[in-house]
Amino acid sequence: MVRTGRRSARTVPATVLALVTSIGGPAAGTAAAAAPGPAASSEALTVYVSATDGDDDNSGGRSAPLKTIAAARDALAGRTSAEARGTVYIRGGTYVLDDTIRLKGAENSWVTYAAYRNEKVTLTGSHELPADGWKKLTELSHDTLAEPQYSSNTRLNTPELRDGVWVYDLGAHGIDPGTLYKNGFNWVQQPFAPELVVDGGTQTLAEYPNGNTCSTTDTGCHLWGRGAKWKADGPQDLMNVDLDARFGPESAWNNSGTTPRAQFEDKKQLVPDPEQRGTWTPEEMRRMTPSVFAVGGRAATDDRYRRWAPEAVPTVDDPGTRGFGEYRDVPVQLDPRWIENIDNTKSETEGWLSGYLGNNYANDMLRILSWSGDKLYTKYPSMYIPQDSWTKVKVLNVLSEMDTAGEYYIDRYSDNDVLYYRPQGGTIEGRNTTLQTFDKNFMLLEGTRGVTVRGLAMTGSLISGVQLLDAVGTLIDGVDISNVSMDAIRIGRTTDTITSMPDYETVQGGHDNIVQNSYLHDLGGGGVLLGGGDRTTLERGDNVARHNEITRFSRLATYTPAGYMYGVGNTFEYNYVHDAPHMAVQIMGNDMRVNHNHFHDVVKNAGDMGVIYAGRDFTYLGNEIAYNHFEKIGGSNDALYMDDGATGVRFHHNVVNDSKSGVNFNSGHSNTANDNVFIGVDHSGHGGIYHKNGETRLPLANSWVLESRYNAFLDVREGEKYSATPQTVAAWHEHYTNGKQKYSDGTPISYPEITEWYVPRVTETGEECTAAVYTTSGTNGCSRETVWEDPDSVWVPSRVEIDHAVIVGCCGFVETNTTFGEPTSVYNLSRWSDRINTNSVLATSVADTGLDLATLKFSDSGSVAQSYGTGWVAEWNRSVTAEGIGRPSRGDTGALWSTVDEAARVLADEPGGDAGPLTKAAADATLAAEATDSSQERIDGAVTALKDAIEAYRDTRPSGVTVTGAHDMTVGQSLSLGVDVTPSGADQSVSWSSSDPAVATVSAGGSVKAVGAGRVVITATSAYEKTASGSATLTVNAWSATKTYGEGDVVFHDGRTYQALWFARGEKPGASATGAWAEIGAPVTCADGPVRAWTESAVYTSGARVVHAGRLWTAKWWTRNQAPGDRSGPWEDKGACTAG
Repeated sequence: MVRTGRRSARTVPATVLALVTSIGGPAAGTAAAAAPGPAASSEALTVYVSATDGDDDNSGGRSAPLKTIAAARDALAGRTSAEARGTVYIRGGTYVLDDTIRLKGAENSWVTYAAYRNEKVTLTGSHELPADGWKKLTELSHDTLAEPQYSSNTRLNTPELRDGVWVYDLGAHGIDPGTLYKNGFNWVQQPFAPELVVDGGTQTLAEYPNGNTCSTTDTGCHLWGRGAKWKADGPQDLMNVDLDARFGPESAWNNSGTTPRAQFEDKKQLVPDPEQRGTWTPEEMRRMTPSVFAVGGRAATDDRYRRWAPEAVPTVDDPGTRGFGEYRDVPVQLDPRWIENIDNTKSETEGWLSGYLGNNYANDMLRILSWSGDKLYTKYPSMYIPQDSWTKVKVLNVLSEMDTAGEYYIDRYSDNDVLYYRPQGGTIEGRNTTLQTFDKNFMLLEGTRGVTVRGLAMTGSLISGVQLLDAVGTLIDGVDISNVSMDAIRIGRTTDTITSMPDYETVQGGHDNIVQNSYLHDLGGGGVLLGGGDRTTLERGDNVARHNEITRFSRLATYTPAGYMYGVGNTFEYNYVHDAPHMAVQIMGNDMRVNHNHFHDVVKNAGDMGVIYAGRDFTYLGNEIAYNHFEKIGGSNDALYMDDGATGVRFHHNVVNDSKSGVNFNSGHSNTANDNVFIGVDHSGHGGIYHKNGETRLPLANSWVLESRYNAFLDVREGEKYSATPQTVAAWHEHYTNGKQKYSDGTPISYPEITEWYVPRVTETGEECTAAVYTTSGTNGCSRETVWEDPDSVWVPSRVEIDHAVIVGCCGFVETNTTFGEPTSVYNLSRWSDRINTNSVLATSVADTGLDLATLKFSDSGSVAQSYGTGWVAEWNRSVTAEGIGRPSRGDTGALWSTVDEAARVLADEPGGDAGPLTKAAADATLAAEATDSSQERIDGAVTALKDAIEAYRDTRPSGVTVTGAHDMTVGQSLSLGVDVTPSGADQSVSWSSSDPAVATVSAGGSVKAVGAGRVVITATSAYEKTASGSATLTVNAWSATKTYGEGDVVFHDGRTYQALWFARGEKPGASATGAWAEIGAPVTCADGPVRAWTESAVYTSGARVVHAGRLWTAKWWTRNQAPGDRSGPWEDKGACTAG
């Protein structure tokens, strides 16, 4: 049987093959698996992985999966492309990683790594701690406790401390206990210590004081100094000793060289020797002078601090390094030696202080070394000068303080390697416990294109979860990343310096990468680092984080936000960000969008900070913060903090609810905050101006960094380290004046005055203005006018707007006012802008404004509509919404997958219908089932549509066939027949057959060839439904009364075939047994072959053979019109004609 027609059910799109072979259709070897071309290719590029029954020696098919994702990667290496994507379906289970899954370059591009049918797939670096390895401390025998590895247990020296504690011998089970490194703000990040996770929740390293729910001024959760900078009454638990002697006078600590922060390049520009201005290495900084504390308050109660370390006055080494200038006699590397021969049965061996030491925004860690008298000695310096007014720390990693359920401690001393844990409820039984020791990324994509990672959970890494380097077009969709010690996802990497340095940047960010619909939570660091884009050329990165939920981040480090906005042209939108101690977004770049997010309960344990923060750069231009809801901001912090000259932000159509302040514009210019709502704030905003420090306080604090960053893009400084090229300056000027760049509402991103901006400098030398050269009315480039008054001077906060603010409660933007004398002149934002606190609506309640906090929409009847008009309200309501923010709720796909399976079976087992609509419906259903944002409504709709398509497909299966184009033929003639298979849409494939090939043959394509006179039936039968057929009857060489025939001509008439014996015209064949026409008998098959039946009119000569009455006869002589059977006649009986 052959098939023909205008469309074959077997040459359907590759999606059908994907349905049939990949998501539940027949296995290989069935008819469906034999599909040619694209379908076979699709099947070959689909690989399955199973942690439970896979084997890396398997083929990787659905019934023979591989075991590891790395093996699946290798199976597809070099075989995929944009036109032929690969898919790795990962079956449900836990995949314990010993190494990073690395995808690199074109070889590993264009592949989707997805959880199979939404099964729960977890990649983890955590080691399970089986229940049989846990022992209850109070049930260990005396002999067991006498073993060296348990020697520290005596530090739990009361029944209350010992009861309910369980232990796990990590060393005996071959589990690395990890290391506690020094980490903190501006320190090079190192892997964090292993973390204990129980039933999915990260437990607490043994600490004092307990608790993490305190406000920024509540003293219950930390040890404090005086607390003055926090506006708290500190109990003076830890007070610094001999600050002046150890670090020098406070007046110029930033430039003293006596702290690590003072050993970075930006703080060393006044060092006379240029060779000594470079940044110290982290190793050099870690050897700098640490704090010594006088113990009081709670730390001294019952000599508590004496449990935290051994008793000793440490020996201090002094290598001779000294501070700068007036600090030249202050030693800066008084590095104490480690205490040897600690009695770990009595003293803690690895305690730390962790928290704030020199300010309220940068966390740090100090190792507790020893105590003597009322002094507590530490090792390692704090990044900033320690100050009693800022001290706010916890004691960490101390077994003797493990007094609260959920706390744990790892005893690494002398390779004891024992884990102590106090579980909730006093028992470990029935709990799932793991220890995170994996210090690598789960996945690393470098130089790849078109990779998708969908539906995977990842947990348990001591660094970041997923790293992208130079990746393009990556989609990270619906992942769940938790319990990583650094960031969940990093797109690009940062250079190895601190954020406040001019050369800090992100590189290898790639472009067009997306993180969406994901749950990023319980993170030591931040959520998504969005690098990408080129700040020199202002080429966009277009990397996006959208529709994610990011929560409980920055647990181990500050300045690790939910969204890092680095580079150019990246977007953070529709995310729900909540429950974090520090900032939520940091902007360090250009043309960013931070739109349509909900920030809730953040900046809970910090000061001098904002939910969104940018600082110390005049070139961070074109950034938009719009349509966001800021709610419940901790401490005395702001929704937006543009710090130390940060410039060029547009903050509009935001709701700020329950915050100390709305926006903080600290000395920058060209910042606008228009069309916002402020509820329950002390003021809608505030901000400083550089003028407040005094007319002659030049150069400004941090001016070298500000100028260097400005010079890198907007000024050509020959011979200086940081300088733009003329081409770069021209590109920036063009970019920010041509109006082609747009904010999300279509408003042009434009700074028409950018070509006139300048850093005030001495006209003749180009050097920065200092107090020594400053004159009130001079002409040297450093006058009051050029430094402090010209709106194009970067030191002047010009072109700032705070307009159309809706304020519920109190109050408007608070300006900083400064007066210079001789001649007297007053400086504030209003000096350079006529849009400060203009067009404000002041209301006593939210209801009065007409705002619905649930929807963020205004009514047409509130005070806002009355003041601004319905047009303003309509624009607000069009742009601002509370819908679609955060991680979407995904529906139940079980019924949909079952229907997809049914569609696959129908296509495989019931072929012949119109496959196109069913193929599309099945593909749409698969997309809906796999989409991480599919609502139940969409899923239910896809089920209905697919079921309808199945029925419609069955209605189009073949039920009838009509043969077209048939007519009579003559011998040698050819004829092409057609078919019409019904109903409409049915597959047109048919098989052809001829009832008598001696009369006419038919080809696979329906081409008929007449080969002998006679009547023949040509039949077409549906290739997929045997009961559906049609036929046409053809006559070959039909007799004609008007045609002249010669001897030997053959015709067909009245169902019989005749041959002319002589000339004939008009004589009807069969009319006479003795006429011109002799009937040619039908062939009869006998044992020795076919023999024609005897006919009355045929002429037979001697030897002719015929069949008559079932017997075979041979002519003895010439005869006509004499039937065989007469013994004396012309026929000899040769016996019965029997088939062979």
